Amino acid sequence: MNPAATTSEFQALPAVPGPLAQLGRSLAADVLKLRRTSALWLTLASGVLPVLLNFCIFYFKGHLLLKPGADGWVKYASMSWQTAAVLLPLFVVLLTSLVVGVENKAEGWKHLFALPVGRLPVWASKLLIILGLNALAQVLFVGLLLAGGYLLQALRPELHLQQFVPPLHVLGVLLGRTYLATLGIVGVQYVLSKWQPGFVLPVAAGMAGWVAGLTLMRWEHVGWIPYAGPLLTLMATPFKPVPGLVVPAVAPHEWHQLLMFGACAVLGYVILRWRNLA
Repeated sequence: MNPAATTSEFQALPAVPGPLAQLGRSLAADVLKLRRTSALWLTLASGVLPVLLNFCIFYFKGHLLLKPGADGWVKYASMSWQTAAVLLPLFVVLLTSLVVGVENKAEGWKHLFALPVGRLPVWASKLLIILGLNALAQVLFVGLLLAGGYLLQALRPELHLQQFVPPLHVLGVLLGRTYLATLGIVGVQYVLSKWQPGFVLPVAAGMAGWVAGLTLMRWEHVGWIPYAGPLLTLMATPFKPVPGLVVPAVAPHEWHQLLMFGACAVLGYVILRWRNLA
């Protein structure tokens, strides 16, 4: 055996990709895998459905909902956001299970960990995909909400939406704070989906949490239930100024969501790092 030849062969081996390169490869692979799931279609539908429902309500019954001189934009936007806030936790539950379920169904984790990519990039890639789709759904919802309002102005001028302006500032604040209010749900569902390879148990647990959040809305400690976060954010953000009311930049329940997300993110990586793939 020639030592010089052996040394040259080792030198010819490709260098191990850095962490950012590994993360980029994992993200590219996960984006391609979305075509085999319903996650992208679910994301698009979740942005469309609340707006479509309330657009139809205002188109056919708007004259019964709006009092003379009432701000139609505020009524339309608040009703649309209320529908979205109720459905959003369920969307996050389904989205997380669908994205993680791609690897769970065909024992894809074994294949992933056989590739020259560390577990941290694999873990971060899935999480970033879920966070990105969640953000896309909420931005799409706000864009369609505004488009639907302007379409109502054109089709139903008797509703007098054209006499008012859309509450853009409130919508922007709600968009950012509602996204924060979903992070705890993302964290909890990500851990459940990693811990339990099946699809049914994480979804069932998420739906139970969703029902619990709606049922316990009057409980003083409901802020610790992550599935109640979007609705609590809506309730804490008025569409019209209220004299004497100070709206915090980040509400206490939103801090709880950030704390849960951080704790669940670490726990999810630990589960992924030590899980038994045999």
